[in-house]
Amino acid sequence: MGIDELVALDGLKQYRCQGKEVFLHEDHRWVLPMVADAQERGVLPRPVRVVLFDRHTDAADPGELGSTISVDGVIEACKRELSHHDDDWIVAGIRMGLLADVFIFGVDDRMGDLPKAVGEYGIFGRFEMPGKLGEVGVRAREVLDWTESPILLDIDLDCFAYAYRDRVKAWDESVFESEFGPSLPAFQSFIERAGLITVCREAGCCGGEENADQIWQLFSTRLLGLKT
Repeated sequence: MGIDELVALDGLKQYRCQGKEVFLHEDHRWVLPMVADAQERGVLPRPVRVVLFDRHTDAADPGELGSTISVDGVIEACKRELSHHDDDWIVAGIRMGLLADVFIFGVDDRMGDLPKAVGEYGIFGRFEMPGKLGEVGVRAREVLDWTESPILLDIDLDCFAYAYRDRVKAWDESVFESEFGPSLPAFQSFIERAGLITVCREAGCCGGEENADQIWQLFSTRLLGLKT
């Protein structure tokens, strides 16, 4: 059945940006079958380097994983083996052979679990957005500057939300301009280098469905140029 199954399982919707496929979906672990599908179609290399925008590291260690990396096999792993908290999919993707090095922008670096080695690959991250990024290590810089093959550009919409007292609020236009305006050229370069662009809503981490919709509207029009 392939990724068509994700329409029912994860609310998958498809768009295009500058000739690239854009997949919008709900829960982050389901990006792995999308990656497996793109690799089977030759859209992404296997394994693929990842540039990610996310407020969380998602770098927990998963339990025992199956050996198949077919699209259907990865879907089954997401159903039965990966955490439904969506906090272990990066390490699982590396161990499955789908993902290589990963760099995360916007991540809460107080968690203290990055950088993290997973076999021969690594997960790196900084709280800063690309336009404000300071010095990073050689391996992390290689991920950010990689041009020899397409990357996966992956976005969790909760990267564009913030905690305020006991609530989570969505970025508005003014916050977007101050926090992300200097990063627009770098983000455009990531789009150009991407073989696939994936966006997960993670509404629960955005402060609710209305916030997730607001962030998607801002993100899709300002960064992807979509009319949604």
